[in-house]
Amino acid sequence: MLNHRYFVVAAALICAAPRASAQIAHAAPAAGTAQVISVNVLLGALTAGAWSAAQRRPFWPAFARGAGAGATVYLGKKLIGEGNPASWWGGRELAALGSSEVVNAAQGAQFLERAVIPIGPIRFHLDRRAKRKIVPKLDLAASIATVVIASQERTRFALKESLATGVLVFVAPETSETVGSHTAGVVTVSELLPDGNFPPLPHKREVISHEMIHAVQNDFTFTVWSDVTQRAIAKTNPLTRFVSRYIDVNVTLPLQLGLNRMIDYADRPWEKEAVAFANPDR
Repeated sequence: MLNHRYFVVAAALICAAPRASAQIAHAAPAAGTAQVISVNVLLGALTAGAWSAAQRRPFWPAFARGAGAGATVYLGKKLIGEGNPASWWGGRELAALGSSEVVNAAQGAQFLERAVIPIGPIRFHLDRRAKRKIVPKLDLAASIATVVIASQERTRFALKESLATGVLVFVAPETSETVGSHTAGVVTVSELLPDGNFPPLPHKREVISHEMIHAVQNDFTFTVWSDVTQRAIAKTNPLTRFVSRYIDVNVTLPLQLGLNRMIDYADRPWEKEAVAFANPDR
């Protein structure tokens, strides 16, 4: 069965993933503000324009709306960098609305006609024109990652941090230079991180903010690229159509993990962006 095969493959990928997206104490260099803004705006614009053109819709109107949506994603990430529970929740969901609007722009839909709001391992699909206006779906990759990470020795679920961020957070024993990691929407932080000032290690809030930026990056690829792909596949197969009613499958996950493997930590653009928002003094 397709869902069984995906589960096995996804579990294998996720088992290898935690260190692939790890945050180390000696961070990658931060990207410049102008560069970060430009990348987010252009990514939203080009994605919306390309999807629109692929559907034989006008390119430039979608491009313009996508640029505004990309700017919204940027603002959400910037808010996360403030490093407190309100900014973590607000920033992620603001960025999620921006990601959703990229898709609306590509499809020629009304402003925020549809949206995807991720909270923990559940993604809430909102559609103002549908009979069922809110449809919760399970994030399969996040669920598998939760099981894999929770089963690791001496790793514990961090309830306070999870409630503060809206993502599942775990605290892991750590003796290396790794201070945090993100895997498929699940965050892990080192138990060694201080809550107060301790210069050799970054503050826990700073590390969580960094990993939250990765969560938003994952949300963007999930909503803008994976969801569109999954819907297209679901139209061609009754089984995938049934699965898609209840489960979201992040088909971009293998690409994300592959790029993490191929590119050195200090050279990864997504790490430089996370440092720019969450660790600006590094």
